[in-house]
Amino acid sequence: MILTCLEILEKSKVKVYLDDNYAFLLYQNDIHHYHLEEGTALSEEKYQDIIENTVYRRAKQKAIAILKFMNRTEKELRTKLKDADYTENIIDRTLDYVMEYGYVDDERFTSTYIRTRKNTKSKRQLQMELQRKGIKKELIDKILTIEYECVNDEDPEEMAIKKAIAKKTKGLEIQTREETQKLLAFFYRKGFDIEKVRKLL
Repeated sequence: MILTCLEILEKSKVKVYLDDNYAFLLYQNDIHHYHLEEGTALSEEKYQDIIENTVYRRAKQKAIAILKFMNRTEKELRTKLKDADYTENIIDRTLDYVMEYGYVDDERFTSTYIRTRKNTKSKRQLQMELQRKGIKKELIDKILTIEYECVNDEDPEEMAIKKAIAKKTKGLEIQTREETQKLLAFFYRKGFDIEKVRKLL
């Protein structure tokens, strides 16, 4: 392998290219530590040393730091690592690592997301938000069924509608047909069951 380019970025970051292909991101200190120079050969041994002891180690640390701040879906974490200039191979390995230890679990994430929001949002809203986060539709549908079947008392969607009505009307009874139509249009846009809305207005 020939080290063909050291592309210096901001904050002492350096993109390293091997045989004209982007290989990994290091810092200036790493460049000096590993004695890397453009146009020189990089042995397989040194390459593996850099990957295992610097690049992959930092990718795991980065992933854990991201997850400490808040839970992420697999797609969200993958995007964050890609934005940090990690290669697909390193990202795959890092995701395998965090998933093995249960740090990333899309099913658990989906369950928590729906459970904590089902009393304020429609099923359609929840579905769209989760799909944007990279959760597969089949998994969303499965968890929606489980979470809405677990309810023993009031329908979560009806609870969400009641809360939204109270907020929109400030506790006052709706007087005019125009106000009613505006509310119906609002709930329709949010994906609520219109028959439930009509019942509760």
